Amino acid sequence: MTRGERSNEMTNMIEIAEALRTDFDSRAAEHDRDGSFPHENYDQLREAGYLRGPVPEELGGGGADLVETARAQRALGYGDASTALAVNMHLFQVGAAADGWRGSGANEPPLRKIAAEGMVMGSTGAEAIVAGEWSTPTTATLDGDEYVISGRKYFASQAPATDMLRVNAADSETGEILVVGVPMSAPGVEIVETWDTLGMRATGSHDIVLENVRVPATAVAARLPASAPAWDPKFANAIKWFLPLMTGVYVGIADRARDEALAAVGTGRNSSFRDEALTEMLVGQLEGAHFRADAAHEQGVARILRADNPVDAMVAGITLKDAAIDAAVETVELANQIVGGKSFFRKSILERLTRDIRASAYHPPSAPVSSQMVGRRTLSLREASAAVEAAEAVTAN
Repeated sequence: MTRGERSNEMTNMIEIAEALRTDFDSRAAEHDRDGSFPHENYDQLREAGYLRGPVPEELGGGGADLVETARAQRALGYGDASTALAVNMHLFQVGAAADGWRGSGANEPPLRKIAAEGMVMGSTGAEAIVAGEWSTPTTATLDGDEYVISGRKYFASQAPATDMLRVNAADSETGEILVVGVPMSAPGVEIVETWDTLGMRATGSHDIVLENVRVPATAVAARLPASAPAWDPKFANAIKWFLPLMTGVYVGIADRARDEALAAVGTGRNSSFRDEALTEMLVGQLEGAHFRADAAHEQGVARILRADNPVDAMVAGITLKDAAIDAAVETVELANQIVGGKSFFRKSILERLTRDIRASAYHPPSAPVSSQMVGRRTLSLREASAAVEAAEAVTAN
């Protein structure tokens, strides 16, 4: 099947993820060991329709909503966390673009291209998820009807597979943060292979250098405030997708760790010499941690969907991330305790899961900034509510 050709076998993203993850899992250890990018997995994701999952059906996609996409990412993370985390950087952009199309008809050309050709969207936009003022050293200088982009981007996940990269660049005249689409084939774009890490070794999250890259002015997808861009509704809507999809990958790791731990109970030397009551206690703690990870992810997505505006949805996503990932990390740690020393060997799947879940600490907004952002929004809403009540009391009198 050629790139972009459609398969009608499966349309639900969760079904696709569950169908592919076993095959991906069979190669995950090799890619982890070599730090190599799973191009073959992307070929299968494209062929099965996963890459176009959140594209509206009217434009040739699967029409997946936030709930389905987040659960699919969790299912895929169960089998191959690196592939799931890498493709996450494509999917959240597609979901946000689909929201834009449903709201105003925007983004139709790229959405159709993703559906028809399997175009992969890359992003380094998460760098802007900070509590206060922020700008980027990457510059965009207007030259006639083109912008000239220069800078270096880090943690550009799925760089080897990306066709179109969304970058943040500071407008040299206005100071605004521009969100610009840059084709990876454009002159001046270079991937610098820097990704050699403890975990998530197959995500291909290399650096990307942009040196005097020319793009048409029409490539600017959004203009964000010169300071505190994270609180802009346009940006917040994209992060509303990013956070639950990304977190789903780590909850998928917790799902796998739990299953591996339960499968190990009663086998091996560690179980032979362990007190039965101690094993029961550890399994009970494992179940509690896993329950909290599952509940935080599911209820967090529901809270996002109930939010009145994109900023509150983003804040709900931040809360989801912190709560679910804390519980997922605890689940993996308890799984290691239950399995014992066997989990320390490289041949153990738990050894890789333990390394992979460490990456969860580095997705912005990281703690304690994440707590600061939630607290700031909570207190601002409280103050606004108090002001309304005070005004109503004055009016009533």
